[in-house]
Amino acid sequence: MFQNKVIQIHPLLLLLLIASYFLGLFIELIAFFVIIIIHELGHYFAAKYFRWNITRLMIWPFGGVMETEDYYNRSSKEEFWVVLSGPLQHIWIFALLLILDSFNVEHVILDQLWMINSVILLFNLIPILPLDGGRILFLLICKYIPFHQAIIWMSIASMVIIASVNVLLYFFVWTSIHLTFLSLFLLLDNWLLFKNKHILLLKHLLGRYFAIGSELADIELLKVRNDTPISEIVKHFKRGCYHFIYVGQNNKPIPEEECLQLLFTKNKPNLTLQHTHAKEA
Repeated sequence: MFQNKVIQIHPLLLLLLIASYFLGLFIELIAFFVIIIIHELGHYFAAKYFRWNITRLMIWPFGGVMETEDYYNRSSKEEFWVVLSGPLQHIWIFALLLILDSFNVEHVILDQLWMINSVILLFNLIPILPLDGGRILFLLICKYIPFHQAIIWMSIASMVIIASVNVLLYFFVWTSIHLTFLSLFLLLDNWLLFKNKHILLLKHLLGRYFAIGSELADIELLKVRNDTPISEIVKHFKRGCYHFIYVGQNNKPIPEEECLQLLFTKNKPNLTLQHTHAKEA
């Protein structure tokens, strides 16, 4: 794993560690990033279990990110366990600290580890993307609304929450350089998510088309107008559902895979299902 350079340290983090040594905060910062790495390894091993393609684990000065192409195009069950496996690591860290405390092991670093572990866990459960709490909320929302719409809602809601929290922090004079950079990173990530929502939709649809980790348990019926292009129809697809599309007054439904096949093989997103079936007839 390490030979393949899966875990990578950002150069800014090395500078921060050097600065923390001279500021007397080296041990606290090391403890912080050890817990971050454990958290990310939880995601990593869960993703490996489901045979996800992982690019790298990048450790930034403000946290860690597991980079993979498999978010949004695997089953909800797989993604839920991969996301949850990060926060679950904090439970055994708490248990270890309790065991050390029961043996009367007293050290100021143990108190700091307890606080750091709690802060990282609670922060990651904030319901904004790309944090774990936001990803879990996104999976829940996808059960009720289409995938494309869920991306729009979650990215906008995340940006609004981040901006609102920063206004409150500024009002109460709780701002810091670390929080400012972290907020900018989260805002940029959600802006790119919103901007690239169509690309993410296509990736998700490709996963459905090739049945990558598919989990299509429920049946969803869609009724569309005769002139509705395929590119608009697929925006109404939900995760975990198989779709039958009724076009106009036609009583014979069109299965989902036929719609996806036309989208990816014909490469004509403005093509309508009615037009296609009329040509075949």
